[in-house]
Amino acid sequence: MKGRLIQLAGSGLGLGRLPVAPGTWGSLGGLLIWWLTLPMGRGLQALLLIGAAVPAAFICGACARRAGREDPSFIVLDEVLGMYLALLFLTPSLPWVLAAFVLFRLLDILKPWPVSLMEKRFTGGAAILLDDLVAGALAALVIIILQTLITIA
Repeated sequence: MKGRLIQLAGSGLGLGRLPVAPGTWGSLGGLLIWWLTLPMGRGLQALLLIGAAVPAAFICGACARRAGREDPSFIVLDEVLGMYLALLFLTPSLPWVLAAFVLFRLLDILKPWPVSLMEKRFTGGAAILLDDLVAGALAALVIIILQTLITIA
């Protein structure tokens, strides 16, 4: 039973088991959770993310060990949290949400430095989770800079 619950959590409540583009589905799950938690305010949203990070690393690691692979595609809890971080500081606006979504997916797929560094420096669940959190942080930073530049112009 415990193993099934860990697999369910690691797969983003089954999103990672969908046959096509599991990471994208997991990212959509993160977007949905962000949208549902908007009324909480950014402070509580940030605490929610921080509180979820350590258990998520253990869950991702346990799922990978059980699957016998380093980072199986069905594990999307990392995408859920990475996308959540990418959106955390965003004012809800469809164009910016879409931009953050696309940017996060690109960073997650292409894994530029420093995203790629996480997989080199860490192992197990930490590596699985941290590369997505760094991709989410970079996406958030780029969106914040773009919003600021547009506001100034």
